Amino acid sequence: MSGHEQSGKTSHDHLLDHSYDGIQEYDNPLPRWWVWIFWASILFAPLYITYYHFGPGMLEIDKYDAAMVAFFDNQAKELLAMGQIDDALLDGLTDDAAMMKGAKKIFQSKCASCHGVFGEGGIGPNLTDDYWIHGGLPTEVYTTVSDGVPSKGMLAWKRSLRPAELLAVSSYVGTLLGSDPPNAKEPQGKEFIRPATPIEASTDGADAVADDAAAEVDDKETAPTTS
Repeated sequence: MSGHEQSGKTSHDHLLDHSYDGIQEYDNPLPRWWVWIFWASILFAPLYITYYHFGPGMLEIDKYDAAMVAFFDNQAKELLAMGQIDDALLDGLTDDAAMMKGAKKIFQSKCASCHGVFGEGGIGPNLTDDYWIHGGLPTEVYTTVSDGVPSKGMLAWKRSLRPAELLAVSSYVGTLLGSDPPNAKEPQGKEFIRPATPIEASTDGADAVADDAAAEVDDKETAPTTS
């Protein structure tokens, strides 16, 4: 071994006996700072998991959902102040995936005990069919959720839910319509025929005009001609 290689060795160096392709290696301990970091990460991992996954800690997605709820909460307060809660607004909220995700959590924690996890009904009525006791319009559902039905034991959720949460869970109920969950409760109330949206109405009107035009063309083609 050269003098340079010998000078690079320390009293702690331990050369292993085996050799691979003429190459030998040292069996030296890792740097002490690295070992401390390694053990610290092992001790930190269960604390992190317990706090953020099973405790009060909020993951980034939870922080985002909370920020979105706060944003919609401010919007809801402004809309309520102006009296602008209508069916179109509530229907439009169903397109917001983040809001519906939060609404589903609220529904399962607050409403499932009476209406079932999937809205199939239990103590309360089935929310997935076309029969409604207090009206099936989005605004009527919102009023029922907000004011409750004290005579039937339903709480007035406006006392415990924030404005945005009221809007979200009322809109979420509309997404349950026609979902056909297992063990659905028998229909209660009156059958509700949901009115067509402006887009559906305009489409139906256009289809009707097209059908009339086609029928008129057929009549002209089949009508007898006179010489």
